[in-house]
Amino acid sequence: MELPENGWGALMGWAAGKENVRRRPASDAGRTLTGYTEHAGQQQRFEGPFTSADRQHVDDDIDTYLRGAGVPSRPRGYVWMIRVPDDHGSPETFLADVDAAIIRAANGSVDPKRLRSVFVEVLRDVYTVRR
Repeated sequence: MELPENGWGALMGWAAGKENVRRRPASDAGRTLTGYTEHAGQQQRFEGPFTSADRQHVDDDIDTYLRGAGVPSRPRGYVWMIRVPDDHGSPETFLADVDAAIIRAANGSVDPKRLRSVFVEVLRDVYTVRR
């Protein structure tokens, strides 16, 4: 299953370990960016191509999060995937269960440095129990 394209997903992949993560070359071709801006209380919808500057911002944000957790940056230009154990119902359920376990164990913390050990513990338990 593809990991979320953010710092949380990147930290999850790091904590899962090399044996549980794969990557493939990424492409932003044909990708669009949709959102809203607000001016004087009025929302304006926008849609446009996902640019190389957008890619740079996403990758920089992920690197900043990983740096905050004391984890090395990952190579850029890839889609990152995590192995879903065979006994799990679906990839979406697996990811939701892992997220919920991390949130429970974090006790409200959002600091990447503190979350690092939580991610490691949760992912270790997930792959140890299901092997």
